Amino acid sequence: MDLVAASPTVKSSTMVDLSGPASLAQVLSEVEQQVSNGVVERLRPLPTGFSPLDEVLNGGVRPGELLIVGGPFGVGKTILGLQMARNVVCHDPSARALYICYEHDRTHLLSRLLCLESAERSHKEEALTLKRLNDMVLEATANGCAAAGGGLVSRLRRIPRYAAVVDALRSYADRLVLSKASGDYSTLKQIRSWVQEAAAEGSGRLLVVVDYLQKIPVNREGPISETEVTTYLTQGLKEMAMSLGVAVLAIAAADRQGLKGKRMRLSDLRGSSALQYEADIGLVLNNKFAILSREHMVYNLSQAEAMRNWLVMTVEKNRAGRNAVDMEYALDAAHFRLVPHGGFVHERLIDEKMTLE
Repeated sequence: MDLVAASPTVKSSTMVDLSGPASLAQVLSEVEQQVSNGVVERLRPLPTGFSPLDEVLNGGVRPGELLIVGGPFGVGKTILGLQMARNVVCHDPSARALYICYEHDRTHLLSRLLCLESAERSHKEEALTLKRLNDMVLEATANGCAAAGGGLVSRLRRIPRYAAVVDALRSYADRLVLSKASGDYSTLKQIRSWVQEAAAEGSGRLLVVVDYLQKIPVNREGPISETEVTTYLTQGLKEMAMSLGVAVLAIAAADRQGLKGKRMRLSDLRGSSALQYEADIGLVLNNKFAILSREHMVYNLSQAEAMRNWLVMTVEKNRAGRNAVDMEYALDAAHFRLVPHGGFVHERLIDEKMTLE
Protein backbone atom coordinates (compact mmCIF):
# COMPACT_ATOMS: atom_id res chain seq x y z
CA MET A 1 0.00 0.00 0.00
CA ASP A 2 1.55 3.29 -1.12
CA LEU A 3 -0.30 6.24 0.34
CA VAL A 4 0.63 9.91 -0.04
CA ALA A 5 3.71 10.68 1.99
CA ALA A 6 3.60 13.49 4.51
CA SER A 7 5.60 16.58 3.64
CA PRO A 8 8.59 17.56 5.78
CA THR A 9 7.89 19.06 9.16
CA VAL A 10 8.14 22.83 9.38
CA LYS A 11 8.48 24.40 12.81
CA SER A 12 7.98 28.03 13.70
CA SER A 13 10.47 29.90 15.82
CA THR A 14 8.11 29.80 18.80
CA MET A 15 7.79 26.01 18.77
CA VAL A 16 9.78 23.50 20.77
CA ASP A 17 11.19 20.39 19.15
CA LEU A 18 9.30 17.66 20.98
CA SER A 19 10.91 14.71 19.20
CA GLY A 20 13.69 12.59 20.67
CA PRO A 21 14.70 11.95 24.29
CA ALA A 22 15.25 14.59 26.97
CA SER A 23 15.82 14.26 30.68
CA LEU A 24 13.25 15.65 33.07
CA ALA A 25 15.82 18.26 34.07
CA GLN A 26 16.08 19.38 30.43
CA VAL A 27 12.31 19.57 30.10
CA LEU A 28 12.06 21.67 33.25
CA SER A 29 14.71 24.01 31.89
CA GLU A 30 13.03 24.26 28.48
CA VAL A 31 9.64 25.10 29.98
CA GLU A 32 11.19 27.64 32.35
CA GLN A 33 12.95 29.33 29.43
CA GLN A 34 9.79 29.33 27.29
CA VAL A 35 7.68 30.97 29.96
CA SER A 36 10.33 33.52 30.89
CA ASN A 37 10.63 34.46 27.19
CA GLY A 38 6.87 34.70 26.80
CA VAL A 39 6.70 31.70 24.45
CA VAL A 40 3.58 30.09 25.90
CA GLU A 41 1.48 29.25 22.83
CA ARG A 42 1.82 25.50 23.39
CA LEU A 43 0.86 25.85 27.03
CA ARG A 44 -2.38 27.80 26.49
CA PRO A 45 -5.55 26.08 25.27
CA LEU A 46 -7.82 27.60 22.65
CA PRO A 47 -11.27 28.13 24.20
CA THR A 48 -14.07 26.77 22.02
CA GLY A 49 -16.42 29.52 23.19
CA PHE A 50 -18.95 27.00 24.54
CA SER A 51 -19.79 26.70 28.21
CA PRO A 52 -19.61 24.32 30.05
CA LEU A 53 -17.59 22.51 27.35
CA ASP A 54 -14.49 24.63 27.97
CA GLU A 55 -14.67 23.90 31.68
CA VAL A 56 -14.88 20.14 31.00
CA LEU A 57 -11.88 20.41 28.62
CA ASN A 58 -9.92 22.42 31.21
CA GLY A 59 -9.82 25.53 29.07
CA GLY A 60 -10.34 24.29 25.53
CA VAL A 61 -8.32 22.53 22.82
CA ARG A 62 -4.54 22.59 23.09
CA PRO A 63 -1.96 22.92 20.31
CA GLY A 64 -0.97 19.43 19.21
CA GLU A 65 -4.38 17.93 20.03
CA LEU A 66 -6.83 16.25 17.67
CA LEU A 67 -10.53 16.79 18.40
CA ILE A 68 -12.95 14.45 16.62
CA VAL A 69 -16.60 15.51 16.25
CA GLY A 70 -19.13 12.89 15.16
CA GLY A 71 -22.87 12.47 14.97
CA PRO A 72 -25.77 11.58 12.65
CA PHE A 73 -26.12 13.46 9.37
CA GLY A 74 -27.86 16.81 9.70
CA VAL A 75 -27.39 17.01 13.47
CA GLY A 76 -25.23 20.17 13.37
CA LYS A 77 -21.59 19.06 13.06
CA THR A 78 -20.71 21.71 10.45
CA ILE A 79 -22.55 24.34 12.50
CA LEU A 80 -20.42 23.43 15.52
CA GLY A 81 -17.15 23.31 13.57
CA LEU A 82 -17.60 26.68 11.85
CA GLN A 83 -18.86 28.31 15.03
CA MET A 84 -15.82 27.06 16.97
CA ALA A 85 -13.51 28.50 14.31
CA ARG A 86 -15.39 31.80 14.52
CA ASN A 87 -15.30 31.80 18.34
CA VAL A 88 -11.54 31.28 18.43
CA VAL A 89 -10.77 34.29 16.22
CA CYS A 90 -13.59 36.44 17.60
CA HIS A 91 -12.59 36.12 21.26
CA ASP A 92 -8.79 36.15 20.88
CA PRO A 93 -7.29 38.90 18.66
CA SER A 94 -4.04 36.95 18.32
CA ALA A 95 -5.60 33.60 17.35
CA ARG A 96 -6.27 32.36 13.82
CA ALA A 97 -8.36 29.61 12.28
CA LEU A 98 -8.33 27.67 9.01
CA TYR A 99 -11.63 26.09 7.96
CA ILE A 100 -11.15 23.41 5.30
CA CYS A 101 -14.48 22.35 3.84
CA TYR A 102 -15.24 19.55 1.37
CA GLU A 103 -19.00 20.15 1.62
CA HIS A 104 -19.65 23.85 0.93
CA ASP A 105 -18.06 26.67 -1.06
CA ARG A 106 -16.64 29.83 0.50
CA THR A 107 -19.66 31.96 -0.40
CA HIS A 108 -22.01 29.65 1.46
CA LEU A 109 -19.71 29.64 4.50
CA LEU A 110 -19.69 33.44 4.46
CA SER A 111 -23.49 33.45 4.37
CA ARG A 112 -23.57 31.15 7.40
CA LEU A 113 -21.21 33.46 9.28
CA LEU A 114 -23.35 36.50 8.45
CA CYS A 115 -26.42 34.72 9.81
CA LEU A 116 -24.53 33.61 12.92
CA GLU A 117 -23.12 37.07 13.69
CA SER A 118 -26.51 38.65 13.08
CA ALA A 119 -28.19 36.29 15.56
CA GLU A 120 -25.51 37.08 18.12
CA ARG A 121 -26.30 40.80 17.87
CA SER A 122 -29.98 41.09 16.92
CA HIS A 123 -33.36 39.94 18.06
CA LYS A 124 -34.19 36.60 16.48
CA GLU A 125 -36.92 38.17 14.32
CA GLU A 126 -34.45 40.67 12.82
CA ALA A 127 -31.48 38.33 12.40
CA LEU A 128 -30.28 37.49 8.91
CA THR A 129 -31.27 34.21 7.29
CA LEU A 130 -30.25 32.70 3.97
CA LYS A 131 -33.60 33.80 2.52
CA ARG A 132 -33.10 37.40 3.62
CA LEU A 133 -29.59 37.44 2.17
CA ASN A 134 -30.83 36.00 -1.12
CA ASP A 135 -33.66 38.55 -1.25
CA MET A 136 -31.15 41.37 -0.71
CA VAL A 137 -28.98 40.11 -3.54
CA LEU A 138 -31.95 39.83 -5.91
CA GLU A 139 -33.25 43.26 -4.90
CA ALA A 140 -29.85 44.89 -5.41
CA THR A 141 -29.56 43.27 -8.83
CA ALA A 142 -33.08 44.34 -9.84
CA ASN A 143 -32.43 47.95 -8.76
CA GLY A 144 -29.14 48.13 -10.59
CA CYS A 145 -27.09 48.56 -7.41
CA ALA A 146 -24.70 45.81 -8.41
CA ALA A 147 -23.94 47.49 -11.72
CA ALA A 148 -23.26 50.75 -9.88
CA GLY A 149 -20.58 49.06 -7.78
CA GLY A 150 -22.66 48.29 -4.72
CA GLY A 151 -22.74 44.73 -3.45
CA LEU A 152 -24.23 42.75 -0.60
CA VAL A 153 -21.74 43.98 2.00
CA SER A 154 -22.33 47.62 1.01
CA ARG A 155 -26.07 47.11 1.28
CA LEU A 156 -25.75 45.53 4.72
CA ARG A 157 -23.62 48.45 5.89
CA ARG A 158 -26.37 50.90 4.95
CA ILE A 159 -28.84 49.12 7.27
CA PRO A 160 -28.04 50.18 10.86
CA ARG A 161 -28.89 46.86 12.53
CA TYR A 162 -26.66 44.97 10.10
CA ALA A 163 -23.73 47.39 9.98
CA ALA A 164 -22.51 46.00 13.30
CA VAL A 165 -22.63 42.50 11.80
CA VAL A 166 -20.30 43.51 8.98
CA ASP A 167 -17.98 45.27 11.45
CA ALA A 168 -17.85 42.11 13.57
CA LEU A 169 -16.83 40.01 10.57
CA ARG A 170 -14.25 42.59 9.55
CA SER A 171 -12.67 42.42 13.00
CA TYR A 172 -11.49 38.84 12.41
CA ALA A 173 -11.75 38.49 8.62
CA ASP A 174 -7.96 38.45 8.15
CA ARG A 175 -7.53 35.71 10.75
CA LEU A 176 -10.21 33.27 9.55
CA VAL A 177 -9.25 31.48 6.33
CA LEU A 178 -11.95 29.60 4.41
CA SER A 179 -10.56 26.92 2.13
CA LYS A 180 -12.76 25.07 -0.37
CA ALA A 181 -11.36 21.57 -0.65
CA SER A 182 -11.86 19.08 -3.47
CA GLY A 183 -12.60 15.42 -2.97
CA ASP A 184 -10.52 14.76 -6.09
CA TYR A 185 -7.19 16.39 -5.27
CA SER A 186 -7.20 18.08 -1.81
CA THR A 187 -5.17 15.32 -0.16
CA LEU A 188 -3.61 15.21 3.28
CA LYS A 189 -0.44 16.60 1.72
CA GLN A 190 -2.40 19.56 0.35
CA ILE A 191 -4.03 20.16 3.74
CA ARG A 192 -0.62 20.14 5.40
CA SER A 193 0.69 22.76 2.97
CA TRP A 194 -2.34 24.98 3.67
CA VAL A 195 -1.72 24.63 7.42
CA GLN A 196 1.97 25.44 6.98
CA GLU A 197 1.08 28.59 5.06
CA ALA A 198 -1.42 29.65 7.72
CA ALA A 199 1.04 28.89 10.52
CA ALA A 200 3.76 30.93 8.81
CA GLU A 201 1.57 34.06 8.69
CA GLY A 202 1.78 34.75 12.42
CA SER A 203 2.94 33.56 15.81
CA GLY A 204 -0.53 33.23 17.34
CA ARG A 205 -2.25 29.93 18.00
CA LEU A 206 -4.04 28.24 15.11
CA LEU A 207 -7.16 26.07 14.98
CA VAL A 208 -7.58 23.89 11.89
CA VAL A 209 -11.04 22.51 11.12
CA VAL A 210 -11.46 19.72 8.55
CA ASP A 211 -15.02 19.16 7.34
CA TYR A 212 -14.92 16.28 6.95
CA LEU A 213 -12.24 13.61 7.47
CA GLN A 214 -13.61 10.81 5.28
CA LYS A 215 -13.82 13.19 2.29
CA ILE A 216 -10.03 13.61 2.14
CA PRO A 217 -8.87 11.76 -1.00
CA VAL A 218 -6.11 9.18 -0.74
CA ASN A 219 -3.87 7.98 -3.56
CA ARG A 220 -4.25 4.21 -3.59
CA GLU A 221 -2.39 1.34 -5.18
CA GLY A 222 -4.46 -1.79 -5.01
CA PRO A 223 -7.48 -2.49 -2.80
CA ILE A 224 -7.46 -0.64 0.54
CA SER A 225 -10.16 -0.99 3.15
CA GLU A 226 -12.03 2.01 4.49
CA THR A 227 -10.60 1.27 7.93
CA GLU A 228 -7.04 1.50 6.56
CA VAL A 229 -7.82 4.79 4.83
CA THR A 230 -9.39 6.27 7.97
CA THR A 231 -6.43 5.09 10.05
CA TYR A 232 -3.98 6.74 7.64
CA LEU A 233 -5.91 10.02 7.57
CA THR A 234 -6.46 10.15 11.33
CA GLN A 235 -2.83 9.41 12.09
CA GLY A 236 -1.79 12.01 9.52
CA LEU A 237 -3.95 14.72 11.10
CA LYS A 238 -2.69 13.85 14.57
CA GLU A 239 0.94 13.97 13.42
CA MET A 240 0.29 17.31 11.71
CA ALA A 241 -1.21 18.71 14.90
CA MET A 242 1.77 17.65 16.97
CA SER A 243 4.57 18.51 14.53
CA LEU A 244 3.18 21.91 13.54
CA GLY A 245 1.87 22.81 16.97
CA VAL A 246 -1.73 23.45 15.89
CA ALA A 247 -5.07 22.32 17.26
CA VAL A 248 -7.05 20.20 14.77
CA LEU A 249 -10.80 19.62 14.77
CA ALA A 250 -11.92 16.92 12.35
CA ILE A 251 -15.56 16.15 11.63
CA ALA A 252 -16.15 12.44 11.08
CA ALA A 253 -19.01 10.59 9.40
CA ALA A 254 -20.92 7.68 10.89
CA ASP A 255 -20.83 4.18 9.46
CA ARG A 256 -23.96 2.55 8.07
CA GLN A 257 -24.57 0.49 11.18
CA GLY A 258 -24.15 3.50 13.45
CA LEU A 259 -26.87 5.39 11.58
CA LYS A 260 -29.31 2.61 12.47
CA GLY A 261 -28.68 2.88 16.20
CA LYS A 262 -30.81 4.86 18.63
CA ARG A 263 -27.89 6.85 20.01
CA MET A 264 -24.66 7.48 18.16
CA ARG A 265 -21.34 6.85 19.87
CA LEU A 266 -17.69 7.41 19.01
CA SER A 267 -17.52 3.71 18.17
CA ASP A 268 -20.19 4.22 15.48
CA LEU A 269 -17.98 6.44 13.30
CA ARG A 270 -16.42 5.11 10.10
CA GLY A 271 -13.00 3.68 10.93
CA SER A 272 -13.89 4.04 14.59
CA SER A 273 -10.91 2.24 16.14
CA ALA A 274 -8.39 4.70 14.67
CA LEU A 275 -10.55 7.66 15.64
CA GLN A 276 -10.90 6.37 19.18
CA TYR A 277 -7.18 5.77 19.66
CA GLU A 278 -5.77 8.85 17.93
CA ALA A 279 -8.25 11.45 19.17
CA ASP A 280 -7.32 13.47 22.24
CA ILE A 281 -10.92 14.61 22.53
CA GLY A 282 -13.97 12.80 21.17
CA LEU A 283 -17.28 14.68 20.95
CA VAL A 284 -20.50 13.09 19.72
CA LEU A 285 -23.63 15.10 18.89
CA ASN A 286 -27.14 13.69 19.11
CA ASN A 287 -30.55 15.33 18.85
CA LYS A 288 -31.94 15.40 22.39
CA PHE A 289 -35.45 14.32 21.40
CA ALA A 290 -34.06 11.25 19.64
CA ILE A 291 -32.17 9.98 22.68
CA LEU A 292 -34.47 11.13 25.48
CA SER A 293 -35.75 8.32 27.67
CA ARG A 294 -39.35 7.42 26.84
CA GLU A 295 -40.45 8.17 30.40
CA HIS A 296 -40.17 11.90 29.61
CA MET A 297 -42.38 11.43 26.56
CA VAL A 298 -45.08 9.81 28.65
CA TYR A 299 -45.22 12.27 31.53
CA ASN A 300 -44.49 15.57 29.78
CA LEU A 301 -45.18 15.48 26.05
CA SER A 302 -44.85 19.24 25.47
CA GLN A 303 -41.48 19.40 27.20
CA ALA A 304 -40.26 16.36 25.29
CA GLU A 305 -41.33 17.92 21.97
CA ALA A 306 -39.31 21.04 22.79
CA MET A 307 -36.20 18.86 22.97
CA ARG A 308 -36.17 18.59 19.16
CA ASN A 309 -34.37 21.95 19.10
CA TRP A 310 -31.66 20.85 21.53
CA LEU A 311 -28.44 18.94 20.96
CA VAL A 312 -26.73 16.65 23.43
CA MET A 313 -22.95 17.02 23.20
CA THR A 314 -21.21 14.06 24.81
CA VAL A 315 -17.53 14.13 25.72
CA GLU A 316 -16.68 10.47 25.19
CA LYS A 317 -12.92 10.90 25.35
CA ASN A 318 -10.84 13.60 26.99
CA ARG A 319 -7.18 13.12 27.70
CA ALA A 320 -7.04 16.40 29.63
CA GLY A 321 -9.92 15.82 32.03
CA ARG A 322 -13.36 14.34 32.51
CA ASN A 323 -15.18 12.19 29.99
CA ALA A 324 -18.58 10.52 29.85
CA VAL A 325 -20.12 13.99 30.25
CA ASP A 326 -23.46 14.91 28.62
CA MET A 327 -24.09 18.61 27.93
CA GLU A 328 -27.01 20.24 26.15
CA TYR A 329 -27.17 23.26 23.83
CA ALA A 330 -30.10 24.97 22.15
CA LEU A 331 -29.85 24.72 18.35
CA ASP A 332 -30.64 27.85 16.34
CA ALA A 333 -30.53 26.12 12.96
CA ALA A 334 -31.98 29.06 11.00
CA HIS A 335 -28.90 31.08 11.94
CA PHE A 336 -26.37 28.23 11.85
CA ARG A 337 -25.43 28.44 15.52
CA LEU A 338 -25.65 26.78 18.88
CA VAL A 339 -26.50 29.04 21.80
CA PRO A 340 -23.03 29.05 23.40
CA HIS A 341 -24.19 28.88 27.02
CA GLY A 342 -25.49 25.38 27.63
CA GLY A 343 -25.77 23.13 30.63
CA PHE A 344 -25.44 19.58 31.84
CA VAL A 345 -28.16 17.09 30.94
CA HIS A 346 -30.35 16.17 33.89
CA GLU A 347 -32.93 13.97 32.15
CA ARG A 348 -32.39 10.28 31.61
CA LEU A 349 -31.06 9.42 28.15
CA ILE A 350 -31.38 6.11 26.34
CA ASP A 351 -28.35 3.81 26.04
CA GLU A 352 -26.57 5.40 28.96
CA LYS A 353 -23.89 2.74 29.23
CA MET A 354 -20.62 3.95 27.70
CA THR A 355 -17.50 1.92 27.00
CA LEU A 356 -14.29 3.81 27.77
CA GLU A 357 -10.70 2.97 27.01
